[in-house]
Amino acid sequence: MATSSDLENGPKESEVTAPLRAASTQSDTALPAANTQQHHDPGVWRNPLFRRRGQNETFVGLTPEEAQEKLERRLRKGAQPKPARFNPIKATKITIKSTSTLSSWSNILFPAIPAGIAMWYTSRDTQPLAVFILNFIAMVPSGNLLAFASGELQAKLPKTIGATLEIFTGAVVELIVCLILLIDKQYDVVRAALLGSMLANLLLVTGACFLVGGIAYREQDIAEYVTEVSGAALLVSAVGVILPSQFYQAIYPRADIGEHDASIRVVDVSRIVSIALLIAYICFLFFQLKTHSTTFHHVLEQAEIADADGHKERYRRKLSLLEAIFLTLVGLTFVSFCAYFMVQEIPYIVETRHISDPFMGLILVPLIEKAAEHLTALDEAWDRQMDLALSHCLGATIQTALLVAPIVVIVGWVKGLDMDLNFEYFMAFSLLLSVLVVGNFIRDRKTNWLEGSFLLMVYFVVAVAAFYYPNPEGHGAKVDSGEGTSHGASVGEESHGSETTSALLEAATTAAAEHVKRMIMG
Repeated sequence: MATSSDLENGPKESEVTAPLRAASTQSDTALPAANTQQHHDPGVWRNPLFRRRGQNETFVGLTPEEAQEKLERRLRKGAQPKPARFNPIKATKITIKSTSTLSSWSNILFPAIPAGIAMWYTSRDTQPLAVFILNFIAMVPSGNLLAFASGELQAKLPKTIGATLEIFTGAVVELIVCLILLIDKQYDVVRAALLGSMLANLLLVTGACFLVGGIAYREQDIAEYVTEVSGAALLVSAVGVILPSQFYQAIYPRADIGEHDASIRVVDVSRIVSIALLIAYICFLFFQLKTHSTTFHHVLEQAEIADADGHKERYRRKLSLLEAIFLTLVGLTFVSFCAYFMVQEIPYIVETRHISDPFMGLILVPLIEKAAEHLTALDEAWDRQMDLALSHCLGATIQTALLVAPIVVIVGWVKGLDMDLNFEYFMAFSLLLSVLVVGNFIRDRKTNWLEGSFLLMVYFVVAVAAFYYPNPEGHGAKVDSGEGTSHGASVGEESHGSETTSALLEAATTAAAEHVKRMIMG
C-alpha cells in the first residue's frame, strides 16, 4: 500500500532499478552467444572497402544503448520533457546538420542565397551572368532548407495534414519555377523543364541511387509494391504527357487542317488531358493513402528497419513546432526569390551564351528544382533503403507528370495563355525510351551498380543531344501578350521543327517498332 510520502516522492531508485537489473542479468545469462554476436557482428556493411567507422554512434556521441539508458535515468528521476520554444541558435545547429550527410554538405552553399539576392538588386544590368549563376546555386540550399523544415513540421501534424504538406512541399519548388517561366511567356523552356525534371528523376537520380547502393552493397531488393504501382503510374504519365504532341504531329501535315487550326486543337486537347491527369493523380494518392495504405506503410516500415543509420535519426535532435513553421516560411521565401531572379536571366543566357532552350530546360533547370529530394534519395540508397529511394525518384516523376504539368497548363488557361503539352518530338521520344529502360531494369526487383551506370550513360547521351539541339528561330524572345491563340502558329515554327524532320523521325520509330515485333514473334 503506497503512503502519501511515497506518492509525493515517487518510488525509490532501488525499487525501480531492481527489476531492470534482474531482467538484464537473466537476459545476459540466457543469451550470451547472441550478445557476443551483436558486439562482434560487423553489421550490414558487407563490403570492407566501404565500411564506415562509428556506425553505432549517434549524433550526440552515445551508442543507442547508452542513449536509452540515459533516457531511462531521466524518467526515473521524474524529469519532464523540455517545453517547445523558439531557439534560433539550436534551430540553426539542427538545420546545418540536417538529416543526411549530403544535405548537410549542401548547406555550405548557403552564402549564395544572400549573395544572389544582393547581386540582383545591385548588378543585374551589368553582371547578368553572375546573377544567374549565384541564384542557380542558391536554389540548392534554399530548397534543402524548405524540404528539411517541412519534413520536421510534417512529423508534428496529423497524418492527413502531414501527407498534404509533403505533397505540396515536394512540388512547390518545381511549380514555382514553371509558373514564373509561364508568366514570363517562355513556353519552350517551360515544356523542356517539365520533361527535363522527369528525365532527371528517371535516369540521373535513379541511376545514381543504383550506383551508390551497388557500391555499398552487392545487390539490393525492391518491394513488389513499388515496382508494380510505380511502373503502372509511369506508363500512364508518359502516355498522358506525350499524347498531345503526337496528336499535333498526326494532324499537322494534313491539307484540310491548317497550322493555326492544328495549334488551336492541340491546346484544347492539352487542357482536357490535364484535367484527366489531375484526376489520375488524385486516384493514385487515394490508392496509397486510403484503400491500400496498409501495404504502403508496410513497405515504409520495412525500409526503416533496414536503415543502416536508423539509430542516428531516432536520437537526432528535432525542431520545435514554432521553429519548423518559421524555417518552412523562410525556405519558401528564399526559393521564390531565387527562382524569380534566375528565370529573369534565362533569355540573356540563351541569347548571349549560345545555350539552347532544350539544354537549358531539359538539363540545367531540373538539376536544381528537386535537388533536396535527390540528395535524400542518394542517402537512402547508401543506407540500404532502396524502396524509399525509388519512391522519391519515381514518385517525383509521377508528380511532375500528373500534378505539376496539368497545373501549369490550367493556370495558363485561366490567365489566357496558350500553354500546351505539345513537346518537341526529340524530348517526347527521350521520355518514352527512359520509361521503357527504367521499367525493364526494375522488373526483376533487384538493383546493382551496373544498371546504375547504364542509366547514367543514357542520361549523358540525352544531355549531349540536348546541348547540340538547335534553337528554333526567335528563341529566347518573349511572346507578346496580345497574340492570344496566334501563339499556336509560333509553336509550329519555333518548337516543332520542319514537317520533313518529323516525318523522318516517325518513320524511324515505326521501323524500330516493326523490328522489335519481328524479334518477339520469332
